Amino acid sequence: MKSNKPLDSIVYISIPENLKTVSDSLILDPGILLPVEVPEGIDPVNWDTSDLSWEMIISGMLKILAYDSGNKDSKYFRDFILSVKPKIIEELTQSAIVKAQIHHYELTEEIFMALIGLQPDELRHKLNLAIMFENQGNYLTGLNRIDEADGVFALSEDLYLQLIENGEKLPDIYLNSAWFFYNRQDFSKASELLNLYIQSGKDEVKLAEAKKLLKDTAALKGQNDQYKEAYQLITQDRNQEGIEIISTFLIENPEVWNAWFLKGWGLRKLEKFEEALAAFSKAFELNNDQVEVLNELAICQMELNRFEKAEELLMKAYQSDPENTKVISNMGILCLKQHKNEEALGFFYTVLELEPEDPIALEYINFIKKT
Repeated sequence: MKSNKPLDSIVYISIPENLKTVSDSLILDPGILLPVEVPEGIDPVNWDTSDLSWEMIISGMLKILAYDSGNKDSKYFRDFILSVKPKIIEELTQSAIVKAQIHHYELTEEIFMALIGLQPDELRHKLNLAIMFENQGNYLTGLNRIDEADGVFALSEDLYLQLIENGEKLPDIYLNSAWFFYNRQDFSKASELLNLYIQSGKDEVKLAEAKKLLKDTAALKGQNDQYKEAYQLITQDRNQEGIEIISTFLIENPEVWNAWFLKGWGLRKLEKFEEALAAFSKAFELNNDQVEVLNELAICQMELNRFEKAEELLMKAYQSDPENTKVISNMGILCLKQHKNEEALGFFYTVLELEPEDPIALEYINFIKKT
């Protein structure tokens, strides 16, 4: 979370003569000073009040609600904002979603915090913030900024744990937090939360999703330590050790697609592409709606110089998730292997539009330009 530095740009003013009334539903209190956010680059001490606008007042109030939730005038600021801009909840929520999609996480966090300040009892805003932290952690992991990712995942976990206490009021909390703990390899916690969602959820599509995920966690929950050990070994590049453990796990649990995926990942890292292909194929047979499995199958086919098959798999993955930068990068790499450098550049520049700091795309762009 941020410090109080964002409040350094706030100045307080008396109600201007031309703003004595806002709406019929709000009576302005001349005894309450209004916070104003001074535009960036201007010293608040020397700010010219003739530039005052509604937007600056509302922005100042939102800053207070985001970073000073205990402010004694918070309720007044909420009433003021909602009277002046009755559709602001929808506008801010949409803005936050757009900013998150282009990985502007700092601004997204501020918007969600402002929404929480505006509607402190609305659990959806807090859930959206938890999801944002989770997505940010995944993004940082993809950039290999592991320590930063761990810090953001911790923020997400703290929020989920707080929200779970009120999950009966918003069942989506159970489902989203179940996915979080599932992806963090805590299958017992995920299973517990999925059962809670199945008991309280009403959305048929999400209920089907929860039941399917619960089935995936069943075997993993019973063998949590064994699976987790294999996962940790393979992520640490101790691939052969991890493969041996997950292979033992699969003897007793041959229907767990995640375990086949994990085995394939270890084999692929050891460049045993035919064996990896067989493992990923089994994972796909058990769960054929996973883009990551299609992507890994494509990598193996590509490394075995089966370019036509690799392209077919990547196109399927792209159609399922057109903003998946791993898939788009691999489409670029496939073009490179086929000596289609201009097409490859197009794919890598597309990746940078989605993730401006993507190290793989930057590395390949530099390589192509040099050659």
